[in-house]
Amino acid sequence: MAIYLDSRYADGPVFKAWDARKNEYHITVFRQWPSYSSSFFIYEWVQGDRLDNVSNKFLGSPDYWWQILDVNPEINDPVNIAPGTKLRVPNA
Repeated sequence: MAIYLDSRYADGPVFKAWDARKNEYHITVFRQWPSYSSSFFIYEWVQGDRLDNVSNKFLGSPDYWWQILDVNPEINDPVNIAPGTKLRVPNA
């Protein structure tokens, strides 16, 4: 398991549990949610949008797509967001 220093999981606690039935370890990292409150604006998703493109347009980098998901925890499948969905986008 590799967690890069710029990962949003880098500061999370790591738990390792032994599974005797499968004779292997299971490793879990829990994410530390930001403790700050963020201001945001509403963006309406259109057909053909992708989170990395929306992130690049509004946050200045395609790598910050996860910040959009942080303020939209109701999005379960970030690949299949329906057109017309109203997303909160944090102010950069």
